[in-house]
Amino acid sequence: MRLDTVKVLGISITKNSKKEILEFLQKYLEKGSRVKGQGSGKTVKSLVIVTPNPEQIVYAKRDPHFAEILNQADVALPDGSGVVWASRQLSPKPLGGAIPGIEFMEELVNWASDQHVPVALIGSWGGLAVKALDCLRKKHPDLVGWAEDGPDIEINGEDLRFKIEDLRIRKRSIPKSLILNPKSIEEDYFEKLAVRVKETGVKIVFIGLGAPKQEYFIENLGDSVKRLAKKQKIQTEPYTLHALPSMIFMSVGGSFDEIGGRISRAPKWVSHLGFKWAWRLVLQPWRIKRQLSLLTFVQLVLREKFTQPFHR
Repeated sequence: MRLDTVKVLGISITKNSKKEILEFLQKYLEKGSRVKGQGSGKTVKSLVIVTPNPEQIVYAKRDPHFAEILNQADVALPDGSGVVWASRQLSPKPLGGAIPGIEFMEELVNWASDQHVPVALIGSWGGLAVKALDCLRKKHPDLVGWAEDGPDIEINGEDLRFKIEDLRIRKRSIPKSLILNPKSIEEDYFEKLAVRVKETGVKIVFIGLGAPKQEYFIENLGDSVKRLAKKQKIQTEPYTLHALPSMIFMSVGGSFDEIGGRISRAPKWVSHLGFKWAWRLVLQPWRIKRQLSLLTFVQLVLREKFTQPFHR
C-alpha cells in the first residue's frame, strides 16, 4: 500500500484514512526500510509523521526549509478542520476529514502497548513528557518506554540551536571546548540521544516541542540515528539501506499538555465542530498572536482558489 496526498498551499497532506495509515505504519515496523512512502513512492528509512495545521502551513510560507521538512515527511496528518476546508476549496479530490494528532498518537500508543513496542516521549520543561507517559501507562499497563524533557531550542535560519544558558541551568556536563563551539553541543546531544534510542530498542519517538522546533529536532535526531546505524553496520559487514532500523518519529505539538493533564482536553463535540483552536485559546490566551495566522491562512486559500484552477 502506498499513501496518497493532496496539496494545500504547497504542502503535501496525506489523503488516506486513519485506519489505512495505521496499517501502513504497522507494515513498516514489520518490514522496515523496504516499505514505500507517500507521494513519490520513495524507499522509507526512518519514518517521519508530521501534523500540519493552518498555523504551520502559514509558517512554511516564510520558512522554505520548514516547508521542505513537511513535504519530505512520510505521513502528514490533516490536523484540524481548517486544512480539510482548504483542500475542499483547492482540490477536486479533497481530504475526507481531519485526523487530530493527539488521537493518532493515542492509537499508536495503544498498538505499541499491545505489541510490546518500546516508545519514547521527548517534551518541554517541567517533566511534562514524564507526566504524560505516566498517564498513558495508567491506561496501558503493558506500555514499554521512557520519557524526558527536551532542550530549549531556537531556530536560526535552517539550523537548530540550543540555548547555552539553558544547558548550564540544567547542570549538564559540558566541556569548555563545546561551549566555545555551540554546534558541537547539538551534535553531542543528538549522538547521545541516538545511542539511548538504539540501546533501549525504541521504535516510536513522540516529540512534543511545538512547531517548527519539533520538526527540526526530528530532522537532527533522524540524521544521528542514521549515522549511528551506518557506523555500527560498517564495523561488522557491508552497509546497505536495509541495515537502517525501523523507527517512527512523530511530532505531536501540545499533546503532552492534554495527556498529562496540564490543560483540559476539549470535549469531543468541540473537536467535531472544528473549534478546538477556540477551546485552546480560552485556556491559553497568550496563543492569540499565533491564532491570527488563521486569518492569513484563509486569505491565502481564497487568493489561490480564485487565481488558480483546481490542481492535485
